[in-house]
Amino acid sequence: MNRREWLKCVSALGLGAATAPLLAAVADAHAATKDSATAPGFFSPAQVSLLSAVADAIIPRTDTPGALDAGVPRFIELMLRDVYPHARQASYLASMAAFASLGGTPFQQRDAAGRTALLARLQGEALAAGAGLDQRSAPAFALATRKLTMLGFFMSQPGCTEVLQYVAVPGGYQADVPLSQAGNGHAWAVETVLRI
Repeated sequence: MNRREWLKCVSALGLGAATAPLLAAVADAHAATKDSATAPGFFSPAQVSLLSAVADAIIPRTDTPGALDAGVPRFIELMLRDVYPHARQASYLASMAAFASLGGTPFQQRDAAGRTALLARLQGEALAAGAGLDQRSAPAFALATRKLTMLGFFMSQPGCTEVLQYVAVPGGYQADVPLSQAGNGHAWAVETVLRI
């Protein structure tokens, strides 16, 4: 084995070790959407309800599946329980409590426009704060939940195959073609869809 082959093997092992928990969480989350009797138990029922409402506001069902169809709340719960370190779990739960205790109408009782407006405002505050963002604040919850929702949705089978452009066996390579001729105008999914 020469040096180049050795480096390829070591790189593959490192990538596999780093992504294995993430892929396992995606697979478990999708399987759990099929079996409602199983529950990870990381969140309380009230927290699951809030998380589901937030995920649904971020990626609602339209003519394509939404976050709830892809099992995103379960994905987030499994990611927090199985992948995140304890300190990050604690800060996420604290930020969720800060979000839930915001004044005014509770999030689940707001209409779709009110939910979207609140999330947009909080995410804007989080982005404006940058590195100085308090990880236990409501804006931190809005931003972290948005990231996890997007990750869970676009790694799911509905996200990859029904929202993104996906061809299981693509044709030949064609360089420099107009976007209108490159498929249905959607961004491309990953090469291999995770069967979850």
